[in-house]
Parts: sequence; structure tokens; C-alpha cells
Amino acid sequence: MSDTDMRGRPRPGVWQRLLRRWMNATREAQEADEEQRSRRSRGTVPLSEVRERQRVVVSGLIQSVTYSPVDGPRRLVVMLYDGTGTIEIRWLGRRSVPGIKVGGHIEAQGTAVLVRDHLALIDPTYRILPPGAA
Repeated sequence: MSDTDMRGRPRPGVWQRLLRRWMNATREAQEADEEQRSRRSRGTVPLSEVRERQRVVVSGLIQSVTYSPVDGPRRLVVMLYDGTGTIEIRWLGRRSVPGIKVGGHIEAQGTAVLVRDHLALIDPTYRILPPGAA
């Protein structure tokens, strides 16, 4: 279905959808800028510059947390975002890490490894950043 009627005028709701899409893109850009400023103030490596087998200190926003099933191997997987990219952080042998939650900020140090098609830090040392430090 077209976004215009027979006379070529926008159908009802088209402008609202376009405005909502533009506002979401603007909000995402602002969040990325904030994460990059925060990362620069801590002096950590931008995630877009992390390479395999490189020892790094990274920081950012926890975008997602994946808990392992009860009947599977213990593993906690976190997706970290810093405004330039993402990296997976894995804690093996654990089903949870106190203080790790979506929306929180952490700083992690470890060696980047290739896991399938993406980079990850396995069992890094980390510190949870307090609210406002991000």
C-alpha cells in the first residue's frame, strides 16, 4: 500500500510515522554521542578500534544480558555498546554477576578474541561504573 492517496497527498499517519522515525534516529545519535564522550573521558579504547588478540580496556552501556538456561553450561553474556560499536562480554561458569544489568555502565579489561563472527572479551576484569559516572 502506498503512503499517498489517489491525488498524491500523504495518507493520514504518514507524517507522524516519518516524524517518529526521525526522532528515534536523532535520539540514537544523541545516545551514541553521550557514550563516546563518556568513553573519551575515561580514556578507554573505542570498540570500533578493538582488534583480535589485542589487550584492551573498554567501557560502555550494557545493551543486553543473556542468561544461560538452568540445564545448560553456566554462562552470562553481555553486549556492551560505546557509541562506536559493540563487543560481547562473556563470563563463563556464572549465571549472574551482581550489578550487571541492562542500562548499566561498566569498564572491562581483557584480551579480545574472535567468537564465530564477532569480538568478545572472555572473563574480563571489570568494574561497575556508578550512575552519573557514565
